[in-house]
Amino acid sequence: MIKKNSGFTLLEILIAVGIFATLSAYVAYAIQNGVKAKVRIQAEIDSSSRMRDALKLIEKDVNLAYHFLDWEKEVQDLIKKGLKNQPPDQPNVPTEVQRLDPTTHFVGKADSLNFVTTNNAKFQASKKVADFVEVGYELKTCKSSDGKSNSQCLWRRQSGPVDLDVTEGGERLVLLENLTELKFRYLGEAQTEWVEEWSSLSSDADKKNFFPQAVEISMTTQKNEKSKKYSMQIVANIRFPNNRKPKTNPAQPPGSGVPP
Repeated sequence: MIKKNSGFTLLEILIAVGIFATLSAYVAYAIQNGVKAKVRIQAEIDSSSRMRDALKLIEKDVNLAYHFLDWEKEVQDLIKKGLKNQPPDQPNVPTEVQRLDPTTHFVGKADSLNFVTTNNAKFQASKKVADFVEVGYELKTCKSSDGKSNSQCLWRRQSGPVDLDVTEGGERLVLLENLTELKFRYLGEAQTEWVEEWSSLSSDADKKNFFPQAVEISMTTQKNEKSKKYSMQIVANIRFPNNRKPKTNPAQPPGSGVPP
């Protein structure tokens, strides 16, 4: 009795190899797409995280905006006013030598923001730093982190010495790259609509020597024309705007003490 040899024919082997090659191609394609999707999603997460961190820093700076109101000067003005109204037979009380009034300012535009804040981190215990600093935010060109291109970037300026010009001085640091929009709007204590400019140096009675109550910050990033746009917006309140000037009590005689 003759036994038949068992095995695969050449045609069957070719079919099996073809199926295996097709499945391998599909698996490789799926893995490649998965890797690309992971890289893209991670880049999107990083981009939104950097924008969120930048907004949080601006928000903290605005929350702790430092509006100095010279109460000593207010008291001195009341004393001088009382001395002018004192009876002629009363002896003159010597007054303090006139000095330059310390002041802090807030200068905000639609695309920039400058003010004084107490959000000043101390990184070294032995290093002496001021309780408040000047900070500024603006949109300017910068070179990308890889050094291959330029883009519009969010710059933060910080100056230790606080002077009368709150818009200049200090060191600048890039917080965020590839910005297509940076916008600030401001809301005053007695206002119902947002405005695009606010200056405590203004001649406007509602703004002169006053800080706004809140700042709206909007920004948009886009790495290139093909990439996705990301936009975020927050409203940061100034926790201690110090915008109410002290008022004298009509029942209180002039120059009798500190405003109520």
